Amino acid sequence: MTIFLTIVFLVHLISWVLYQKHQFKERDLYATQPQEAYEQNKKWHFWKGINHLSVYAVLWATFGFYAMFVFATCFWLGFDILCNVILLKRPAFYVGQTADTDKFIRKVAELIKIKPEYASALIKVLILVLLIILK
Repeated sequence: MTIFLTIVFLVHLISWVLYQKHQFKERDLYATQPQEAYEQNKKWHFWKGINHLSVYAVLWATFGFYAMFVFATCFWLGFDILCNVILLKRPAFYVGQTADTDKFIRKVAELIKIKPEYASALIKVLILVLLIILK
């Protein structure tokens, strides 16, 4: 277990630093080089995803898959709402353009012919309902 936690800690630490590096670069390039800023945006989303996975690995190892999945879903729901409303000044279930989850949600919305914001809320709530039912 010590080796596992050491590896997860290193992944978490390195991914956090790389996430910050690319996020700061995006911020600095946004006004002058928008295409390069967009590339940095994709990079920080990738490293933030790795960072999340490291946290979920510890939760899974400590509390089990169900607890990890509930935490991950609640975090996703809460994080998106707070970032959208507080940071981006957008509606709670706003769907961006860059993150893979945003692209997935947009495809689901297109498939079932609803607004992406509705698809975002629907997916998150359905996952939570399924978790409650499966408990």
